[in-house]
Amino acid sequence: MAAKRSTTAKKKGPARRDAGRPRGPPITAVVLEATLAELAAQGLAGLSVDRIARAAGVNKTSIYRRYPSRDALVVAALERVHDGLGARIVDSGSLRGDLRSLVRAVAAFLGQPLGRALLGAMASAPVAADVAAAARARLAASATQTVQAVILRALARGEWRAGVDPVVVLSLLVGGLLHRVLLEQAPLDEPFVDGLVDVVVAGIAPR
Repeated sequence: MAAKRSTTAKKKGPARRDAGRPRGPPITAVVLEATLAELAAQGLAGLSVDRIARAAGVNKTSIYRRYPSRDALVVAALERVHDGLGARIVDSGSLRGDLRSLVRAVAAFLGQPLGRALLGAMASAPVAADVAAAARARLAASATQTVQAVILRALARGEWRAGVDPVVVLSLLVGGLLHRVLLEQAPLDEPFVDGLVDVVVAGIAPR
């Protein structure tokens, strides 16, 4: 009897997080966090659902029940990216100082593994349109979460010219960073970031 119990015990594999539990947010959260980790480590091209399932401690079928394709899984994971991108900008006393803090925060994120993976998702030719759109949205969120407060302070100080579209300003700043990284393949160092901000601030200033 003891030998039989021992044989039975050996047949049991490691406990899975999805075993005996309803499919719900707890498992979803673990899967999406594992997907982000895989994306940061391997990039979009090397992303493996098998490795994600092992890291999350679930069966691959549990993932595909929630996300019918690898692209759907990646999009859902990218939609969870917020804390790593969100920049909390303290009032520096000037529009130039606020924008420098904001752009430096985005530049720092783009230098991290997940940030580089987002850039790769946007730049990769075979990437699905919805994946690229989700990556762009997460990068834009890094600035839009705080840009409204920056603008309100600038208006109160008289530093923001009436009629200047905040969306255009944000596009110039983020676009400048992406151009630097993807096309020039040059570092987002402080001289470049500060120079970019100085040009934009000069265009915003009241005439």
